[in-house]
Amino acid sequence: MVAPVVLITTGGLLTNGLLALYGEINERIREMTRERVSLLSSDAGELLEAASLPAMGRERLTEIDHQLPMLTCRHRWTRNAVLWIYASLGLLGLSVIGIAAAVAADVESVGIVALGFVAAGTVVMLVGLGLAARSLVASSDAISYEVQRTQTLGKG
Repeated sequence: MVAPVVLITTGGLLTNGLLALYGEINERIREMTRERVSLLSSDAGELLEAASLPAMGRERLTEIDHQLPMLTCRHRWTRNAVLWIYASLGLLGLSVIGIAAAVAADVESVGIVALGFVAAGTVVMLVGLGLAARSLVASSDAISYEVQRTQTLGKG
């Protein structure tokens, strides 16, 4: 009974961290989208062509246009990681109920089913962790792009 409870606690902690990260990604996407709209808006509220922007405005627009898809992908990976971990928590919760039922009824087959839920919940949680790791890779790609892009500024 201890293993599923430890896994449930671990999954809860992981999802709290991932949900905070998910919110930060949401906010970053919104900020970049607002910045893009601001760059492409005149003082009178007219829509500007990217070619009419000053060089630094065009550069920033290029960076935003390149990074937004990266952030959207990272957002999707993080969301999927949270959903998979939630699914694992559901399976682990069912395993706790199954273990309690197996002990109360003293039925071995119910215990075996509960053990199956523990194994399935663990595998599903590992998938969620894999997706979270993939999200970190996407984060690294976006940051590397921004650093490399800004290092070329002013070098003609």
